[in-house]
Amino acid sequence: MQQELTEASSRTPVLVDFALQGGGSHGAFTRGVLDRLLEEDWLRVEAISGTSAGAMNAAVLADGWTKGGAAGARAALDVYWRQVSQAAFSVPCNVRLSTV
Repeated sequence: MQQELTEASSRTPVLVDFALQGGGSHGAFTRGVLDRLLEEDWLRVEAISGTSAGAMNAAVLADGWTKGGAAGARAALDVYWRQVSQAAFSVPCNVRLSTV
């Protein structure tokens, strides 16, 4: 285990650019992927862009990054998506099923 930690911390940084797609469920899924990628010390986000929900993820990640690096980005994404999920409970759902 210690050897794995040493190897990971001595790894050469890799610069990545992200282009994030839109769509609510894609955005929620991407949030989880971003959270996992931001755990890696050797990964450096150089640029990020997106459309719709992807743009929201990109903006929240960038804002969090400026305030606290990768940990700040992960925290900001967590807060944002928790607020989105909470807001979904307050939206009335008036679904009418048509009869055939």
